[in-house]
Amino acid sequence: MKLFTRSEDPNASLGIAERSAYLIGNAGTALINTVVASFIMFYYTDVLILNAGIIGTILLVSRMLDGVTDIIMGFIVDRTHSKHGNARVWIIRTCIPFAISGILLITVPSGATDLIKYVYVFITYNLFNSIFLTALYVPYNAMVVNITSNPYERGLLGIFAMGGAVVGTLAVQSTIDSATKSLGGGTDAWQKVIAVYALCGLIAHLICFFFTRERTGIAKKMSGSGHKVDTRLELKALFSNKYWLISVGTVFLALFSTSMLGGSGMYFAKGVLGDTAYYAQFANAMAITQMIVLFVSFVFIKRFGKRNTMMAGLGLISLACLVQGFAGGNLTVIIGCSIVKGIGGGLAAGGLYGLVADTIDYGEWKTGMKSEGVGMAAVTFATKVSQGLSIVLIGWIIQIGQYDALAAVQSQRAVSAINIAFNFVPMLCCALACLLLWFYKLDRIFPQIQKELTERRLQAAN
Repeated sequence: MKLFTRSEDPNASLGIAERSAYLIGNAGTALINTVVASFIMFYYTDVLILNAGIIGTILLVSRMLDGVTDIIMGFIVDRTHSKHGNARVWIIRTCIPFAISGILLITVPSGATDLIKYVYVFITYNLFNSIFLTALYVPYNAMVVNITSNPYERGLLGIFAMGGAVVGTLAVQSTIDSATKSLGGGTDAWQKVIAVYALCGLIAHLICFFFTRERTGIAKKMSGSGHKVDTRLELKALFSNKYWLISVGTVFLALFSTSMLGGSGMYFAKGVLGDTAYYAQFANAMAITQMIVLFVSFVFIKRFGKRNTMMAGLGLISLACLVQGFAGGNLTVIIGCSIVKGIGGGLAAGGLYGLVADTIDYGEWKTGMKSEGVGMAAVTFATKVSQGLSIVLIGWIIQIGQYDALAAVQSQRAVSAINIAFNFVPMLCCALACLLLWFYKLDRIFPQIQKELTERRLQAAN
């Protein structure tokens, strides 16, 4: 295995350094995004003592704007031209404001009235998610299409990207509880810890920018680079792509399941197991297992295909959630189920990026229009909307269950509500994702599609 990529050929084998730089970029995003996905609701309800139902509603309204900005950013990427490529250049443009917006998100003015706090949450949450996370993450996801046109390399890049997400998530969930408690557990403690995550994330994004390259400009000639692209035709081509729609639905359900597990985990540890310190034990059991399986998932993908590997993984998660739902407060069973979920998560995540990237090539083969910016924006959209809606749903569920942030022991109604959020909603989502994948048949015909596309691109270049 070579260390560096020395070829500009879009089909070249990538070096470990470039793959690792792409991984580090996603780890940098995950350092702050994990706080938002898994801990921001807990911070608002249990540290700031804000109303979970109101916070959930604020975040739901925010997601309506967020989905629009993802699509807009996809169009911007498709129409960007720079010496650094059309996607990668946005990493250097947005990494600093992204880090700052992450810090602002957690610095709710403690002395203000509740109304001002809710307004501040709305403004900073949208600034982070709808503006700067969008401007960073949509181009990052589009890079997997532009760095290489080799389907095997794309699959590996997708695995490395998901590996980065797991590394960043693991770093946060392993340290945030103990770090904030060691600093007093109040708002100042949270702000200091998040500032450290933001700085580390900024460094990671700079590494990603300087050690990766875009190589598939040759494909742009075929899709009309440098010419005005009809937005209506681009959207029509994308939404007539049945496999793209299936892949986006699958990604959304899989990520929504993960977000529900992460976002309700602290409530489960506190309300069911009795101490937030238990969160790191079962969350890390899942994350570490997922990371190990993720980096060997290419073996299963190569043997059984992306679709079948992902179906197996999602099925394991669904089964583990079902068993876990009847385990009560048995920590041993919870950790065992978390390991099974980690195995399933590693298998499912290994094919996620490559699944969507393949459907974009299918769309180019079918319509002659390559829309990597808007097409891969779907991954960003699914990531952020799944996170946002999961936070909203968790807030509503625990509010209906009459969860009391100040109570030493939760009522049986509150415990049941937490179990629904932590176990049964993720189980249902993974089962539905498996059902969607049943109709995904692209793996069978993709080699021939790639062969024909390569011939077309070479003709366009000449």
